[in-house]
Amino acid sequence: MEADLAGADVSATDINATIQEAILPPILQRYPSVSTSFEGQNREAQKTQKSAGKVMPVILILILAIVTFTFRSLGQTLVIFLLIPFSFIGVSWGHFLHGMPLSIFSYLGIIALIGIIVNDSLVLVSKMNNFLKEGLSFEEAVYEAGMVRFRAIFLTSLTTIAGLAPLMLEKSFQAQFLIPMAVAVSYGIAIATVITLIMLPVMLVLKNELKRRFHWAWNWGPGRPLPTPESMESAVKEQYWEQLQNEKRSTDEA
Repeated sequence: MEADLAGADVSATDINATIQEAILPPILQRYPSVSTSFEGQNREAQKTQKSAGKVMPVILILILAIVTFTFRSLGQTLVIFLLIPFSFIGVSWGHFLHGMPLSIFSYLGIIALIGIIVNDSLVLVSKMNNFLKEGLSFEEAVYEAGMVRFRAIFLTSLTTIAGLAPLMLEKSFQAQFLIPMAVAVSYGIAIATVITLIMLPVMLVLKNELKRRFHWAWNWGPGRPLPTPESMESAVKEQYWEQLQNEKRSTDEA
């Protein structure tokens, strides 16, 4: 037998759970020879979940490796990845406000959302590293990076949400399956934008302070001043080694 959902606000997962827990047991007890299988959306969701379980760890590891090689800093990469769970707050709010359950399309939207968050964070952190290489202090570099990249990050998020708004407001039956994905991306971006512009600079400062104190405790200890914030940043270290290499190359040529 087959059936369709009565409406977009009905969860196929909840219906399947009710069938398995309340309806099927009496039938199977009475007719032991009867076998059951759940097809349709349930089967496709299970196939997608199995595929995601295998592919997602690989994708996250590749993103982690690429960002780490780009910044040459595992600390900055981990700070960016720590922001990702906070964006799920927007995903939950969006589904709650629209009165729809999480579906397989919602999870596909979350995957797209992760890429957008990483991209926005890369823009801000890259600009901060450039300011450090130009000679700005760490505090000035963080502040200026947030100010300079505010417009780019904000407008990118705003245009994405505006582009997905018609899909979220669409009432046709054909669009109902895609609306959860649009809701996940739109509301997730809205929260992620605030997180990127406010929490990311705060977490970068906190990381720097913790790194300074750990370096001080490990190498020097009481009686020695804390190292400068700039000396803890990979961009400054990279620039320092590049200068040494250039000086050595100039000396060898002379």
